[in-house]
Amino acid sequence: MPHRLHKTWEDRLARVIPFGRGHVKPRHFADMARVAWENRDNVGYAWQVLTRGVCDGCALGAAGLHDWTIEGVHLCMTRLNLLRLNTMPALDVGRLGDVAPLRGLSNHALRDFGRLPVPLLRERGDRGFRRINWDEAYARIAARIRSSDPGRIAFYLTARGLTNETYYVAQKVARFLGTNNIDNAARLCHSPSTGAMKQALGVAATTCSYRDWWGTDLISPRSCW
Repeated sequence: MPHRLHKTWEDRLARVIPFGRGHVKPRHFADMARVAWENRDNVGYAWQVLTRGVCDGCALGAAGLHDWTIEGVHLCMTRLNLLRLNTMPALDVGRLGDVAPLRGLSNHALRDFGRLPVPLLRERGDRGFRRINWDEAYARIAARIRSSDPGRIAFYLTARGLTNETYYVAQKVARFLGTNNIDNAARLCHSPSTGAMKQALGVAATTCSYRDWWGTDLISPRSCW
């Protein structure tokens, strides 16, 4: 009975506060509306990314609006918040000519400038970045790689906005250049959960389908081996 009363109280509160302010897992209608507004200048492409693309933020295998984990539509706020990285226009390169005014801006404000459209270079003593062509950019990168000991070369990839195919190509390139120093943000991000699963289940990664976990009352380490 106390549990039922608690649920009834939550239901009533949800009606009063439809967006779930103050809750750990709020109803994200307001955030969804914000995402739609942010992408209003490129709606067609945004719809293609959501309905035909893969998730930019997780490893659940979302393809379009569905995945192989849960039934129905799977569209989380992480993916929606990253949508603007795909749809935003190119930034005005002139805004990077002097970095002094940019020092006080937040990461979010800097990202709102837009995507980098061309290679940019800032050398020691320069006030900001200047545009260079692709040939010069490739030549500079190649020269630094050739002059460096492979053991001192490292690749570090973001965990957002990259697919498994990109990771595969990156590690092949790293090894072709003679180094095994390659890592990505996803490994660091998931290291706590990896450690917890190793202690709790005996293995550091799920070796069974998420469907086998869904709604279960008991998980035995032997069931995941």
